[in-house]
Amino acid sequence: MEGEVRTAIARGITGFTFDSLSASDGTDSDSPLHLMLAAAHAVDSRFKIVVMPDIAVLGSDSDAVVEIIASVASSPAAYHLSDGRLVVSAFDAGLNSPSWWQSVINRLTSQGIHIAFVPTFLGWPATGDAFAAFSYGFGDWGAATVAGADALFNDPEIIHKTYNKIFMMPVDPQQYRPKDFLFWESGNSAAYRAAWTNSIQGDADWIQLVTWNDFSESAAIAPITDATLQRNIGTGFYNLTGYYAGWFLTGQQPQITHDVLYYFYRRELTIAAGPKQSQKDRIATGVAENNIELLAFLTSPGVLKITIAGKTYTQNAAAGMVSFKIPSQAGTPVFTLSRNGADIFSLHGGVTIYGSSGLPSGVQDLTYWSGSASKAGVCSL
Repeated sequence: MEGEVRTAIARGITGFTFDSLSASDGTDSDSPLHLMLAAAHAVDSRFKIVVMPDIAVLGSDSDAVVEIIASVASSPAAYHLSDGRLVVSAFDAGLNSPSWWQSVINRLTSQGIHIAFVPTFLGWPATGDAFAAFSYGFGDWGAATVAGADALFNDPEIIHKTYNKIFMMPVDPQQYRPKDFLFWESGNSAAYRAAWTNSIQGDADWIQLVTWNDFSESAAIAPITDATLQRNIGTGFYNLTGYYAGWFLTGQQPQITHDVLYYFYRRELTIAAGPKQSQKDRIATGVAENNIELLAFLTSPGVLKITIAGKTYTQNAAAGMVSFKIPSQAGTPVFTLSRNGADIFSLHGGVTIYGSSGLPSGVQDLTYWSGSASKAGVCSL
């Protein structure tokens, strides 16, 4: 867990909301929650943990929720406001009534624990009015689509003006849930970039990355790899976070000081066969896309190349951030930056793309795999 904290800090992340799934988090000093609190304090006293009881799991068990929250109140790693209040969130807080939450808050207050409650909703407008009286702010779980990110753009201003509360904006790289045979179309890196940009330009107070390590829903931004352990796999969303986190935290868009290439693509088409599944994966909202993306951060103009199946596709690119997409096809892509007729450097895609017959396993994988590289060896700007 100390490694997790160091890895997060390296890309501008200042804390974790910790999704607590069990009452044991409130009673066991060796529970994941308390190990994380200890790890954060050991690594960097500025890195804070916000406890987030998961109401989808804990339900109406108020004893468990009170116990979990109370157990972190004295931890130096738990996030407290300058006035001493303990910051608390809750996943899918709207599952319980405002009166239920008011009772929980009253029980904590009777123990001398004063909280700043920032509930996370699955759609805050339906519950905002009812929770406003006892909340410090609102959070939303969002959706891993460009349209979903754009829909939240005005929410910070609305919440500031209507309720005089803070807003915790969701930033989600993707959502693919094999357990539910369901995916949301994030458009390669587009949804992640849109969510960050809308958070920054929409004046969000806090950002909640959804998520650091929920691998079961393919939503992780933590560096990951596959069985090959190639280091250019699984770093795209992670390294991209450094650029946007720097922008959000400082208020200044970072200068591009060296060339960086990122890739984002699926290992198969969304319509590919999955004969060993009981049913095919389906899209939740929107229209499925099947593209290979090369996202480039360039110090000066250049030519971007994607080579796959013996064919090279090119795009002239200006300095700055440029997204270049081509239709997905079978093979292993190679991504290249050229200038003045000479290749500067190339990045090999870490995973192979299969054709319409699907993966050899017979099971679909609609995860957007990602990677990154730079000639300088540093991928975060």
